[in-house]
Amino acid sequence: MLFHLILSVMPMFVCLFWVILLLCDSDHNLPKKYLAFFLTLSAINYFVHAAFFNRQYDLFAFMDNIWVFTSLSSYPLYYYYIRLLTRDIRIDWRWSWILLPALTLSFFSFIIYFAMSPEELDLFIRGVMYHEQAYTESYPQLVRLQVLRTTLFKAFFLIQVVLSVWFGYRLIVRYNREVKEFYSNTGGKDLSSVKWLLFAFLFASVVSVVSSVVGKDFFINKGYLIAFPALTHSLFLFFIGYVGYRQNFTVANFNSDVKDYRKRKGKSTERNQPALSDKITRQQLLDLVKKNELYKNPDLRITDIALMAGTNRTYISRIVNEEMQTNFCDWVNGFRIEHVKEIMKNPEYNGLSMLQIAEMSGFSSLSAFYRVFKAKEKVTPGEYREG
Repeated sequence: MLFHLILSVMPMFVCLFWVILLLCDSDHNLPKKYLAFFLTLSAINYFVHAAFFNRQYDLFAFMDNIWVFTSLSSYPLYYYYIRLLTRDIRIDWRWSWILLPALTLSFFSFIIYFAMSPEELDLFIRGVMYHEQAYTESYPQLVRLQVLRTTLFKAFFLIQVVLSVWFGYRLIVRYNREVKEFYSNTGGKDLSSVKWLLFAFLFASVVSVVSSVVGKDFFINKGYLIAFPALTHSLFLFFIGYVGYRQNFTVANFNSDVKDYRKRKGKSTERNQPALSDKITRQQLLDLVKKNELYKNPDLRITDIALMAGTNRTYISRIVNEEMQTNFCDWVNGFRIEHVKEIMKNPEYNGLSMLQIAEMSGFSSLSAFYRVFKAKEKVTPGEYREG
């Protein structure tokens, strides 16, 4: 019994754990505060699950109406969390419309709940939700309306899963592409981890659908089986909180860096600093980066090169994209990898560690160095060095 109780409340406490950490975070990061709100609603959602699994009939009968809202709002709210990471620097309340299906169906459920007699409510909870054998008789009109509500819920839920994952994925891909066009090191800036979480959302939805098909009551009297949905959802929620807590860079930071570039460009123009032609050639661009060894700067941005060249970042981006068939980040990393290979071939540097070589070549971290080197050379740095 205790084991069953612990498993039933585990997802709820995972949510509350991250809510506390996110709210206590000193960084004034709007997406983190929003994620805390999202996880608060999720905690309420899993509180209702716990009430169901522990046969708290009266509590569940009322909270089930709230569960409709928290469940149907989860995917749209997480989609908007992605918007706060990639597009919106403040909450746009016009996007509240994404909660209309959740609000409408929850309101519909509440109306029926208050209209039902105690006998009808008992019939719905015990007969429909718990499938107890004593409640298998034909259902009255209000109970059938609640059954209709459960059917509509499943349809809305599946549609929201598909739309939220699809449009969320597009936002992340577009944002990551823009980050790669601006920064030479994208560690901690891109949203690859959030992108993988979207696929985890799909898996979690599959678990929810399977649970719905077999019936949540199937797990009530089988303590060892409840471990599967409990642990699956707990791990899923843990990684949502973990990834969100570590994601300090957002579109707000990106926009701030772009504004900083425009400010610096304006000051440079006012001082009438000498510059190359506005239409810098591909060879001039290569010479600028190589001769000044700009790639050794781990914080190098395309705007830094634009200011040095006396041109704009759009023009440099066009050269890199169209003439060199790559993006800014990969282009700069190409210089870094070539510098790494030169160091490894030089006997004078045999005593250097991989971390030292990575730092000398402009990589922001050892993990980024290994990942980029393996992608470009098809072998690890250690294997290349030994060969």
